[in-house]
Formats: sequence, structure tokens, C-alpha cells
Amino acid sequence: MFSKVWLLLYANVALFIYATVEMIKILIKHDNFFTHFLNNIFVNVKSLTDQILSALTAWQNLLYLAIFALLIFLLIKFWRVTFVLLEIITAFLLLDYVILFVSHEIRFENAFVIAVIIITLMNIWQTSRELRLM
Repeated sequence: MFSKVWLLLYANVALFIYATVEMIKILIKHDNFFTHFLNNIFVNVKSLTDQILSALTAWQNLLYLAIFALLIFLLIKFWRVTFVLLEIITAFLLLDYVILFVSHEIRFENAFVIAVIIITLMNIWQTSRELRLM
């Protein structure tokens, strides 16, 4: 579980998540359908995390942490579904970027983050195939 190939997979997933968050920060500044969708998700997640962090020492919240650990385990166990979700996230970000680029609301300098997302997704796919997760 801690071989070089697994560490490469972990690093690529972390880089994918970081690049995705950075791209969302860039795209959320513009008013469109995706911005409203992401704002609604962030409001719901923020209220959930505020509730969890405010009473972390309560025994009920340990149940939340166990569910979170179970969710991570299921994401690894059912890696094909997780990878499809990563592809869907990438497709939505690309679509939003293209729409904003065509409407001249965003310029070409943010394409580097999109390139990082695509390259890390390809690296995740290749590493997953080597590990026989796909």
C-alpha cells in the first residue's frame, strides 16, 4: 500500500484536488450556471463542516468521522466509480472554462490549471491501470 506506485497515485490525486480547487476559485468569480451550482454546494458543505467542527469532542461526532473514514475506504474500494466522478468533475470544469473563454469573460492565462488537471487525470488513469484498480 506504500509502494512507489501507490505514492505516485496519492500524489496525483492530491495534485488533481489542488488544481481543481484553484480552478474553481478562478471560475466562481464569474456569474453563470456553474457558479450558482457550486455556491449552493459550498453553502451546504460549509454548514455541515461548521456543525461537525463546533462539537468535535461529542461522541456523536465520532460517528461522523467513522462515516468519513468509511467513505474514503469505499472510494478506494470502488475506484472505477471514483475515477468516473473525477472525469465528470474535469468535464464540468472544462465546459465552464470553454463557455467563459468563448464569451470573453476569462482569458487564456488560466489554461495552465486546466492543463494540470488533465495531465494529473491521465496520470491517475495510468497509475490505476498499473495497480490493476481499473
